[in-house]
Amino acid sequence: MKETRAVKPSDENSNSSNRPSIGIAVVVVKNNKILLGKDKRKGRALYGVPGGHWETGESLKQGAIREVKEECGLDCGNIKLISVYDFYREDRKKKYITIGMKADYFAGQPTDLESEGRINWKWYKPENALRLQLFSPDRVLIERFISGIVFE
Repeated sequence: MKETRAVKPSDENSNSSNRPSIGIAVVVVKNNKILLGKDKRKGRALYGVPGGHWETGESLKQGAIREVKEECGLDCGNIKLISVYDFYREDRKKKYITIGMKADYFAGQPTDLESEGRINWKWYKPENALRLQLFSPDRVLIERFISGIVFE
């Protein structure tokens, strides 16, 4: 009988480009409203929460705080896990896993940092946010924020 073994990432035949990328998306909460910005990168007016790729060397909480600061200039804290979601981005031909976090607003004014891709940051009641044209993974995140369901 031939012995089989698991393929490790360092194996010659592995292809890391086939592995999902991991992102962090953050629902920032202030006075029972959530922060959304208009995303100009996707070719049409889609709204979304602050977020981006999780970076090597940082915890998930550090990544959430960094992404909020980078994307809209706010300080936040009290980070909590609220969602784990996987999806395929057709435009990038890539699978993603998004770790959805909730953060409390601490300080600052939302700032349009055009280099980060989202502009026109505003606070919305979560139910009203669902009426907007949202980036589909962020829609799932907001629905889970409202419902309390972390993973399905």
